[in-house]
Amino acid sequence: MLYLVGLGLNCRDISLNALESIKKCRKIYLENYTSSGNSAKEFEKLTCKKFILANRKLIENDSNQLLEEAKKQDIAILSYGDPLAATTHINYLIGCRKQGIKIKVIHSSSILTAIGETGLFLYNFGKIASIPFNNKDVKVPIKILKDNLSLGMHTLFLLDLDPENKKFLAINDALDYLLKNKIDLNCAACSALGTEKQEINYGKIKDLIKLKFNKFPQCVIIPGKLHFIEKEALNLWKK
Repeated sequence: MLYLVGLGLNCRDISLNALESIKKCRKIYLENYTSSGNSAKEFEKLTCKKFILANRKLIENDSNQLLEEAKKQDIAILSYGDPLAATTHINYLIGCRKQGIKIKVIHSSSILTAIGETGLFLYNFGKIASIPFNNKDVKVPIKILKDNLSLGMHTLFLLDLDPENKKFLAINDALDYLLKNKIDLNCAACSALGTEKQEINYGKIKDLIKLKFNKFPQCVIIPGKLHFIEKEALNLWKK
């Protein structure tokens, strides 16, 4: 059997359901390429189990290897946030159904729900955009932003990261990218959402870029058309 387990946004988010499932498994893979979340040692201490760190190649390209293991024994793939917020894991749902392998998905908190702390209504968000490291000539995020704004929708920008090599695109880099593309709107700069260290700052891009953001993971949100309650909530974070 294969367990797809969400770990949430911090160590305390892990559910009883997740803990019980992990303890049943002979092998536990912790993907280590989509978040700067808690270290494996913290979760090993909680579960009294040894984890295998899994890179992108193993999880995405060698999924057949893990499916073969799941035919013979209980294994778990652990993801920070929610396991199906990362679309790559949908491959496991498909693979298990096709091969007759039992699968159980254990959901958890995700950046896609934590952004509600800004005060923006989740159903007013449009398509999500990602800003990559080498973004000088990248225009797709700007097109997504403009398309969302034309519909009055909010835009969440996820920022590129490479935890294996300890590289993270910072909010300041993202804001610089937006300014270089002649975007200077109000935005919410969010750091470590869902943790005790979380910070939310709201204001013009040209003003926020002067601040320092030292807590990770980070994201940027540009609001679309605002409900009066959303306006009131965002003003709580104004700089």
